[in-house]
Amino acid sequence: MIKLIWNYENTMPDSSLFRSGTVDVQIAHKAFAGSQGKLLALTNILLTIDPGEFVCIVGGSGCGKTTLLRIIAGLETDYAGVVALDGTPITGPGLDRGVVFQEHRLFSWLTVHDNVAFGLSRLPPAERALKIRHYINLVGLNDFEYEYPHQLSGGMSQRVAIARALVGSPEVLLLDEPFASLDALTRMRMQQEILRIWEAERTTVVLVTHDIEEAVYLADRVVIMSTQPGTIKKILPVGLPRPRDRADREFVRIRKSVHDEFFDPGTIAPMVPNGSRSVS
Repeated sequence: MIKLIWNYENTMPDSSLFRSGTVDVQIAHKAFAGSQGKLLALTNILLTIDPGEFVCIVGGSGCGKTTLLRIIAGLETDYAGVVALDGTPITGPGLDRGVVFQEHRLFSWLTVHDNVAFGLSRLPPAERALKIRHYINLVGLNDFEYEYPHQLSGGMSQRVAIARALVGSPEVLLLDEPFASLDALTRMRMQQEILRIWEAERTTVVLVTHDIEEAVYLADRVVIMSTQPGTIKKILPVGLPRPRDRADREFVRIRKSVHDEFFDPGTIAPMVPNGSRSVS
């Protein structure tokens, strides 16, 4: 693992020092203009993500976790600092990063096949057809290749979005709460699906979530964000083998460790016998 910390105002290190899929984040601050002046969204973010690593960023609403993901995606470029992929600064969107949003954002007038194919027009026809078939098969939608988005369930639509993000062979897959709108059972199935896909592709994955259990179930490391302005409060390795058992004692212990970073047990009012909360 290579970890280099440099001043963002200085010359970047030689990109040959990095392996494919290494993300290095150094953000001094990121602010947005508000009605009462600048709103500081992120500050003092230092993070290196290794090739093929699965990292989950956890935090409450407004902590800047989606802003951080958008900076890595190249969708936000107005900030103080530098974010690099394989040692090369990210200055905008690129095919080396695939993005899946909270909504699937499929083109309603295109079939599953054509949604996945979108953006591959420059490839030779044979290579294009091979890639499309591979990724539709990877997400388990062979029987729905020529269906339209309105004919798919929410989970199936998100699988199409994942296939579309992966078909360009990105070095990094960025996921912004992709399962947030799904029901609990579908969400758990999709968590298993994204792990299966990640194990097959070994793409570097960065997933943003507010779901603590989801983060512990999926991640090699959990990055815990503080409240606004967002900074990295703690990085917690999850050394559990996969597949993970959510009822396992060590899983529960790690989940509680993350939970306790957000909720101080001493601030929660105790329950009284009749089920109502006590009032001080």
